Amino acid sequence: MKSDHQFRIRSRFLFALLAAFILTAPGPAKVFGQAGWTDEQFEQWVFQQYGNSATARTKLKDSLELYTEDVDQTCGLSEEQKRKLRLAGQGDIERFFRKYRKIKEHFQTIRNDAQKVNEIWQQISPLQTEMTTGLFHQDSLLQKCLVNTINRKQFLDYMKVGEERRRFHHESNIAVILTMLDQASPVTAMQRKQLADLLRLETKPPRKSGQYDYYAMMHQASKIDDKKYQAILDDIQWQVFNNQLAQMRGMEQWLKQSGILSDDDDDELLLPDEQVAAE
Repeated sequence: MKSDHQFRIRSRFLFALLAAFILTAPGPAKVFGQAGWTDEQFEQWVFQQYGNSATARTKLKDSLELYTEDVDQTCGLSEEQKRKLRLAGQGDIERFFRKYRKIKEHFQTIRNDAQKVNEIWQQISPLQTEMTTGLFHQDSLLQKCLVNTINRKQFLDYMKVGEERRRFHHESNIAVILTMLDQASPVTAMQRKQLADLLRLETKPPRKSGQYDYYAMMHQASKIDDKKYQAILDDIQWQVFNNQLAQMRGMEQWLKQSGILSDDDDDELLLPDEQVAAE
């Protein structure tokens, strides 16, 4: 009886923690009320904390400049290389705003229909995700330009720093998972080490880092064989942690729709063919 009581208390605590994470997710919010929404309201839906398209564009331009400076510090870019990167990044920004304008034009035709305005959230959600996770991901024009602009030494320097950052974020995400479990059902120092080793072995950092790394990491953790966890955790600890993993399994479709997970997470950033051939 005491064991069941502890499990229920710990489970309720865990679900409260999970709720705090889930409520911050950019899920498809509903728009209730009268029809006749304005362009200003539409911009607030899309750009959220930035409020409008002008502020968001400025933010993206600042991000591009910071990104270029960061690569320059790592690789030592020439002025011509920096010019090409900025031009490619501006192309990514314009591509984003072309998608935004297309959705906005559709919104303007249905703004007086409350039901259809609700449906437009399906189109807005990917834009919100891009603003949150960043435009300059692996499939961006900027990244494609980068690998075709820098030389091999610069590329290797860039990849080395990138891998170090990814490992740091990976360790941080592992620590978050272990803290969540420990708060809900305390683990021993040995169990914590064994779980950390298991997660390092069975998961990897996402190619595109962002504020929703926790979700991507937990999704990977949910794919690990249950028996490997059960060999480390006692029955109560496993029940608590398994409930947490089950929440992530149920969110897989949302994670993919939101762009947090993709089918090409295993893709590597490769040197251009001519650079490989030159070796």
